[in-house]
Amino acid sequence: MRRISLLPIAALTALCGLALAGCGTERAADASARTDVDQVRPGSSATATPRPDPADDESGDSEFLAFMMLLNTVVEPCAPELPTAVPPEESEAMEEIPSDAPLPDELPLPDEPPPTSEPRDPEEARQEIELSPVEKCEARRHTRRITKALAAGTADPAPSDVAAVLRKLGYIEERIDGPQRARGGVEFTLDLRVMGGSLCLSGTTTGTKTTIEPYGADVEVACTEVRR
Repeated sequence: MRRISLLPIAALTALCGLALAGCGTERAADASARTDVDQVRPGSSATATPRPDPADDESGDSEFLAFMMLLNTVVEPCAPELPTAVPPEESEAMEEIPSDAPLPDELPLPDEPPPTSEPRDPEEARQEIELSPVEKCEARRHTRRITKALAAGTADPAPSDVAAVLRKLGYIEERIDGPQRARGGVEFTLDLRVMGGSLCLSGTTTGTKTTIEPYGADVEVACTEVRR
């Protein structure tokens, strides 16, 4: 069974804040240094050349971090609780071991399997992967929030309308395939694979009815390349 490593919301939020703060500080310092050089360079004008706002360069990073936080928030209720304390019996056993006790002999490491020269069959990577229980739960939560948002839109949405709804929900453009008209509605695919996961969503909506099917995809192929 595939297991997904998850970061707590508080930890991920702090990490996002530190990453953006550090990035902004570094770029601001670099811009300041360049301005000083321009001002003292012989023949240069007294007015420094305006620099692009560092926030513009960070917009893509901020968007992706917000997307990661969205995925973490959606999947959090589906993930089993991690142990936060050592069981009492294990704690007592650890206390009984003297600090100067000799360490056991190192166990021999298993032999590494010989490298294979045979390339992987491309068709194998395109096979659908079975989702884990956590991913199935996550898929249901994504499906509910997307279906609800699309139902509140227009009765006969255009592909641009569906794209706008998905973006408003926090799904980033690089993880959205489509939307495009097909089979009397608008089709779209979402790539929600992060941290070793395999979750993809294939959806079709007419505005009044939305159908979303979850499935698993290998990381070596796009969600749209999976043979289902």
